[in-house]
Amino acid sequence: MTTGRIVAALLAAVALGAPTLAHAQNNQGGMPPADQPVLNRLPQPVISVEGGAGIVGFLGGVGSLGPGWNVRVSGALNDRWSIEGNYLGSANTRADTRDTIVMTSLDAGFRYNLAAANRLPLQPFVNAGVGYAGFAGNYGDAFTLVVPVGVGADRMLTDNIKVGARFNYRPAFFDNMGSPITPVGDEPGADTWTLLGQIGGGF
Repeated sequence: MTTGRIVAALLAAVALGAPTLAHAQNNQGGMPPADQPVLNRLPQPVISVEGGAGIVGFLGGVGSLGPGWNVRVSGALNDRWSIEGNYLGSANTRADTRDTIVMTSLDAGFRYNLAAANRLPLQPFVNAGVGYAGFAGNYGDAFTLVVPVGVGADRMLTDNIKVGARFNYRPAFFDNMGSPITPVGDEPGADTWTLLGQIGGGF
């Protein structure tokens, strides 16, 4: 190929490519420039309000599995740490007397994200706190101290809609769920576990 033909081919390529390049630079909805990541960082809300439902069970066989419901408010301290306030309710049937036990629990604690939100499809976390739980119904316990600890994962579906799930173990202290037919020397406790799904808003 002669030098003239090479120059002509280069000029033609430039002429054909220039409009395409200009269009790409003006196309705000296309790929970002080469110095920016293709996957942008997901928005992380400062305040989140969530509601959820799931199941609650008693350790030690005090009661059967029952429905649980939850409301949570959380505030982000930074990318990894958040503070949380929780309300948890449930209704379970006692294994001995078949009476209904209604739990009301309030607690506050911390959540630690195990990975940044833009690293994985789901953001895994651990949480721990301290609070109050009362068990209404025959032979319930009106006041116990609970220390919930758990694991979970969530993600933002949109800029403001958040979904997730978590498993919590909730050991109770100063608790006694015994009844008149409880064997002598046996004091059934109020330790519970929860598996809840959540949906809410982040702002």
